[in-house]
Amino acid sequence: MLRSTFVVARLALGLITVLTLALIGSQPAAAAGTSTSAATWQLASVGQRICIPAGESWWTYFWITIDGQWSTPIEVGARKLPAGTTTSLPHTPIPPGSSDGHTALNLIAMTLPPLPFGIYQPELTASDGVETQSVPVTIQVQENWGCA
Repeated sequence: MLRSTFVVARLALGLITVLTLALIGSQPAAAAGTSTSAATWQLASVGQRICIPAGESWWTYFWITIDGQWSTPIEVGARKLPAGTTTSLPHTPIPPGSSDGHTALNLIAMTLPPLPFGIYQPELTASDGVETQSVPVTIQVQENWGCA
């Protein structure tokens, strides 16, 4: 009973997060008259991880944060996922703008299949069409839920 209540609460929090991102919108576009040359940006690694029980499917999400300025939309995604993992929400490009690397600009939701014990390190990706960057996230599959 406690686990199902926790799962419902976690799903509700994820939905609220997605809706909040959609409602607050994206970073403002570059001001008129600014240069259209390639911007300087970096996909920020903020040490994201989740620790989940082995043998159970799980839904989670990881934040996309960027530090710097960019003048073209940035496409986001994930790679090196455990076999059977699906991603969703919202996968919309991040419009031109800037950020200090401390604010989530997007997220990648993942539905993980039942996984055996181990540590998995998929990568979040961001690309402006010229440069693609990636940062690792950690999925630790263990006896119980929760990272110590």
